[in-house]
Amino acid sequence: MPTYTLRPNANWNNDSLFTISGGSASVHAALADDGDSTFITRTSNTVPAFYEAEFGTTTIAATERVVSVNLRARLSVGTVGQAQLSLGVITDRNGREVYYSVPYTKQNTFALAEVDTALILTSAPNGATWSQTLIDNLVVKFADNAIASGDKANLYELYIDVVTTTQPTVTVTSPTGSITDTSFVSVNWTYADTDGDPQSAYQIKIFNSTTYGAGGFSPDTSTPEVQTGIITSTNQGQTLETSLANSTTYRAYVKVAQLVNGINYFSDWAFSQFSLAVDAPATPTISPSYNSSTGAVDVSIFGRTNVLSENQASLETNTTGWEAIANCAIARTTAQASDGSASLSLTASASGDMTAGTTAATKFTVSASKKFSATAEFRADTTARSTSVGIRFLNSAGTEISTIFGTAENDSSSAWNEVNVTATAPALATHARVIVKVASAGTAEVHYVDKIGFHAGETPTWTSGGFSNFAFDVERSIDGGTTYAVLRNSPVTADSSQIATIRDFEFPFDTTFEYRAKSRADK
Repeated sequence: MPTYTLRPNANWNNDSLFTISGGSASVHAALADDGDSTFITRTSNTVPAFYEAEFGTTTIAATERVVSVNLRARLSVGTVGQAQLSLGVITDRNGREVYYSVPYTKQNTFALAEVDTALILTSAPNGATWSQTLIDNLVVKFADNAIASGDKANLYELYIDVVTTTQPTVTVTSPTGSITDTSFVSVNWTYADTDGDPQSAYQIKIFNSTTYGAGGFSPDTSTPEVQTGIITSTNQGQTLETSLANSTTYRAYVKVAQLVNGINYFSDWAFSQFSLAVDAPATPTISPSYNSSTGAVDVSIFGRTNVLSENQASLETNTTGWEAIANCAIARTTAQASDGSASLSLTASASGDMTAGTTAATKFTVSASKKFSATAEFRADTTARSTSVGIRFLNSAGTEISTIFGTAENDSSSAWNEVNVTATAPALATHARVIVKVASAGTAEVHYVDKIGFHAGETPTWTSGGFSNFAFDVERSIDGGTTYAVLRNSPVTADSSQIATIRDFEFPFDTTFEYRAKSRADK
């Protein structure tokens, strides 16, 4: 740690009561000449007296903080003499007000030597935090309390040591660039301190581009999207437990601290800029109901995120996960695409209905008596036909229980058309497959299918597929959706069919309230 040694540069009080030996022009100069040939002695042989010296200063940089201030001296004391040294600060020059530390005492035959008072003041004698103003107004009192000539003390030198520490610095290393895999970002940084002091705490704030680009922005006072508060930890990274909005640019601001006299001394804020371009899971649906046997509200959450693989959902690589079922040949084609650059083509083997489906090997888990949805988009190569998407429910042995198609709609050779189905899984259903159907196709007729999906819950929606390990963040609002509070035990992990239930024992009585949920998933 940097140490600045200050020396006397002016007389504050009672210099006339002391005699200079060795030729110095002033009392304070005799105590600042780094030599033992000059010193001061109380003039009276029998009357105790004290002298006060002002000190030169040093400029404390904006990146420094005072750790402690200490007093040293070179002196000698007579046979039964007593000398006292106190370190103080001048708080009112006009009123000559000084606050002093407790005195350091040396007595009874002390030969000339340097003494360290070990006062080591971590705050000023008036109780204030050390500041530039207080360092500029340091003063030392030297008292000689001897009452006999041979017992008097000689004071040769005075030193004040100001010990400082350098402000720590931080470099935010992530997130950076475009984040495509999660909306729960991990913020990481590198802590540095020139004095080698360890990190004691940190704080993270996330601001969107609208906020940090506005006039008057300050990471200290502006409202963040997410913040951690001050975390006592040596960790240099944290994954935030709040989902950020997609297609948005953000800055992650971080400040770190070291301990100085038990108090956090923070770095300046540093930031890393990033944007979210996440292939995110779908917004789930919620079905709350009161459970009279438990006295809780059972909040059921249905994930609605596509459980097909990315390739099954958009055929960007090959036809893996698909098979022809009736009257067709299937292929991956780049002739048409609604998503990406490829789609699934069905070519009729003869006149009649064509069907294809996801393979039995890639069957999807379902829960009996729960609702599930499938979606697909169709396009005709030339001739429009009636098209539909269906769910084939299977029992635990893999045997078909039933196949339920949604409302059929004609496709078109000039645009993609979406068809959907929502169906309740039969009592013995454990798995399902997605079936796509073109009715009454002519021989060699070609139709295309893309953006295919399957998920738990109603209101069919399409996401890109390839998600796994689902969980839901669930919150409750009692003010009509203005503010939300996280439910106890949230997030809740979904089962293999992408359904979860969380019990709310803390819902308010005689109050209208509502819930919302967000999905988490790996990809």
